[in-house]
Amino acid sequence: MQIQIKLKGTTVTVNPLTPEINGQGNQSLQWQAHDNSDQFDFDDPPITFQQNAPITGISGSGNTASATDNVTQSADYTYQVHLIDSQGNHITYPSSSTDSTTQSKMMLGTGTDPTIKNRPT
Repeated sequence: MQIQIKLKGTTVTVNPLTPEINGQGNQSLQWQAHDNSDQFDFDDPPITFQQNAPITGISGSGNTASATDNVTQSADYTYQVHLIDSQGNHITYPSSSTDSTTQSKMMLGTGTDPTIKNRPT
């Protein structure tokens, strides 16, 4: 499953916003820069999940990140993306109230967290 990340200024867009992963796990997830994105690198960690998601091997290099979906049951998992723009600003979306770094302003104009929907068959 490929997920496109687009950075324009401090606005982050994630597409698809709610990717569905079908199957019994062991599937590759990839986040990458959209063709029309400003330059960015993924921070360390590149992606964090809000709950104990069965996602392992999260790593990032440059403007790509990857992980493995180890789902064994149906669930939805929200996550944050962590980017560093070309000026060195750290951007997290969705932002957390305790994070003092530069925050992105919006994502697809929805204010909705990016979500991975696991739907094992």
